[in-house]
Parts: sequence; C-alpha cells; structure tokens
Amino acid sequence: MVKTYKTTIKTALPYCLYNIDGRFFELKDCFDTKIRFSKKETVPNRRISFSKNTETIRDRWGIDAYSEVDIYTNKVFDQEIETAESENFVLDLINKLIKKYRYYAPNSVHLIPLIREDLFGFNLLTGNAGRMSIGLAGGIKPIDPLLNHRISNQLEEDLANKKDIPFWTELILNAQQYLYQTDYRHSILESVTALELVTSDFIRKICDLRKVSSSDANEYIRNYGLTGNIKVTLKLLLGDTELPEEKIFEKCKGSINIRNGIVHKGRKTATDNEAKDALEYSQKLIKFLISAE
Repeated sequence: MVKTYKTTIKTALPYCLYNIDGRFFELKDCFDTKIRFSKKETVPNRRISFSKNTETIRDRWGIDAYSEVDIYTNKVFDQEIETAESENFVLDLINKLIKKYRYYAPNSVHLIPLIREDLFGFNLLTGNAGRMSIGLAGGIKPIDPLLNHRISNQLEEDLANKKDIPFWTELILNAQQYLYQTDYRHSILESVTALELVTSDFIRKICDLRKVSSSDANEYIRNYGLTGNIKVTLKLLLGDTELPEEKIFEKCKGSINIRNGIVHKGRKTATDNEAKDALEYSQKLIKFLISAE
C-alpha cells in the first residue's frame, strides 16, 4: 500500500550534494517527514568535458550539477502565513541535514547554510491546492550607475594608495555575512571580536597619551579587557566625556556573555535576535570609541 502525505514540497539547492544517493531519509519527526536529494547535471564544465567519470566535488554553486529536493510531510501550513512558514520549515530541515552531511563528507566543508533566496523553484502542494515561487538567488536589484561609479572610484583609490581595510571592519563584514547566512553563532563571535580589537586599541592609545607604559596597558587589557566592565573602564579613561546610552553597554555585555558561553562552555546555538543585537550594538560602541580617540 502506497503511503500518502498531506503536503508535498519540491525545490532545488544552489549546489550539489555529490556524496549521497537518491534514497529517502526518514526524519522520525512528529509529521512523519521524509526527504530525498537527487543529483541533476548541468552543462559540463570545460575542465571535465572530456572526463566523463570525474565529478567536481568542490563545485560550490551548481556549475556542474545541483540537487533537487523532494519532501513529503504530514505538516499542514497555515494559508495566511504559508510562504514564510513553509520555507522556514524547509530551510531548517535542509540546513540541519547539511551539517550532518558535512560531518560524514569532509570534502564538502565549503557548503554553507542556505537562506530563503537559495530555494530555487519552490513548489508546495497541500491537498488540491498548490503554490509556486521562483528563487532568484538574492533577488533582483536595479543597476545604480552612480553607486557603481563611487565604488569603482573607491577601489581604484585604495589600490593606488595601497590602503588596507582595518581588521575590525573585516570582522564586522564577516558578522554581517554570517547573519545573512543564518549562522548566528559565528556572527556573534565576529562581532564581539571586532569590539574587543577596537577596545584594546583604544585603551592602548589613551594609556599612551597618559604616559602609561605599553606593558602596563597590555597587562590591564589582559586582566580586564572585555571581561571587565567596559563602562567603568571608559569612565576612568575619559573622565567627564559623555558616554553612550546605558542600553549599548547592556547589550554589548550580553553579547560578550554569549561569546564566552560559546568559547568556554561549548554553547552551540544562538538566535537571530542575539546575533542582530551583537552586530548592532558592537558597531555603536565601536563608533563611539573611534570618535573618542
């Protein structure tokens, strides 16, 4: 007897899971969900066009192949919020499986968590009703010639002057990327590390102005740094200078505690809001520190 399911979902990944076959994987959840990944070849890449038995398993974005996904589940989605609810359900499911897949297929460590725009040709069928959406891999944006000209000028100027991007800026960009990719734990780590770098540099500069030796400044940073109270440190160093609002210090302290939980206690998970707060308030405090130098 063929088993029937209340909901069928079909979509495709932007890359291929080369190292699994086309079997169904039973998830053993309360919805009796099962999922299958099917490899679909694209136009052969020139590197392998004469090597029929070679697979480019380092292919990140489906140049040579991609995986179609079939999901059968008894979960029924609320029609009022069907789009977001169903896509989030699928993303959570696929990303958890990709983590397991990378564990057993270490040569696929380059595969990153998916976001909603990565679900190509999303089709959902519940009963006799169906819905389809087409993923556009990040969405379509109109060309802005003025923006293009400005960015090109900046790149040209930086290359001519051999200008380096501050490392803390690179970390903030990483945090933004991890947040976009829904990798909240790594986003928090990068945000707090950026804040720590700027704070340490700020303390060194102020200590130098106050004729405090570099060894004493470094000793203070090692013993207190971000583990101490940033607000107290700034009051001691800046005197009567007006400090940022209390909320910024509270949020940064909360992010630091989460970072410490990840690094020292093996905390595995973090939420969307925690990562957003870490990024937003670290940037606000960094902006203050740079302006106060």
